[in-house]
Amino acid sequence: MTAINVRCLGLCGNASKDELPAALQSILTICDDQGVACRLQPELAALVDRADLGRDDQALVDEADLMVALGGDGTMLATARLIGDSGTPLLGINLGSLGYLTDIPVSGLDVALRRVLAGDGVVVGRSRVHCTVWRGEKIYAEVSGLNDVVVNMGPLPRTLDLELRLGGTSLGRYLGDGIIFATATGSTAYSLSAGGTICDPELPGMLVTPICPHSLGVRPVILGGETDIELVLHEVGEGATLTADGQVATPLLADDHLTCHLTPPAVRLVKFHDSDFFQILRQKLRWGIAPRLRPSSHRYHAGCGEESDLDEDS
Repeated sequence: MTAINVRCLGLCGNASKDELPAALQSILTICDDQGVACRLQPELAALVDRADLGRDDQALVDEADLMVALGGDGTMLATARLIGDSGTPLLGINLGSLGYLTDIPVSGLDVALRRVLAGDGVVVGRSRVHCTVWRGEKIYAEVSGLNDVVVNMGPLPRTLDLELRLGGTSLGRYLGDGIIFATATGSTAYSLSAGGTICDPELPGMLVTPICPHSLGVRPVILGGETDIELVLHEVGEGATLTADGQVATPLLADDHLTCHLTPPAVRLVKFHDSDFFQILRQKLRWGIAPRLRPSSHRYHAGCGEESDLDEDS
């Protein structure tokens, strides 16, 4: 873990979020008080009438000592993709409904930002999963994801015929809707929904999670961090696709070969010494809450993921 010295803050965000203008103004006020410069994406600068602070993506990354993503995990992933391998640290502020990567709620923005500017934040490295698509003897595409890369059947309900190989040895061939290659960071994303395990994000491993396999014997596995795995697509339907973090799509064909491995931990996320991943999980997944204390179905707003009152009948 490494402390950071911030002289210029770069701001990225989801402009559709109602809370964003107020959050931006709060950040600008704090940075002005602390003598820290701010640079914003042009659409964000327009929201606070500060066109002079707007920068294109490359200038934003070049000038900033710290990038701040305001939105949900999708915004965080997009900002991490924007930063690339520049090494600029990234802090996530949650304006969404769930948020594992953006684990700081907007209500805690002021305190968190002041702590970071005071040198209290620390930087932790996270790996990406990198995937190379081979078509014949040539590289057709290369993509990386902080959370995951996913092969799925696309919009048409046609199963895929897949084969996994490890060290040149086949692990088996199966039919299914697809497969997920996830980092430990991404274990709480698509992989979790598909039945994968939750991993400590510091774990140096890659999760391989089949999507709806047509065999009960095909189960999720966790591979060591230096392991390369190969996927062979024997048969695919029209529209089969490789996606990285749900944001970059590559069309796939039958007989394509994919190789996946973890990269060195080049993504640098800002955390705090007192942050607790499993406490965050407990809060978001409501672990340990007795069923009678959970909100009743008519009082749980699934669209926003928030609880209201407890069940009055309990």
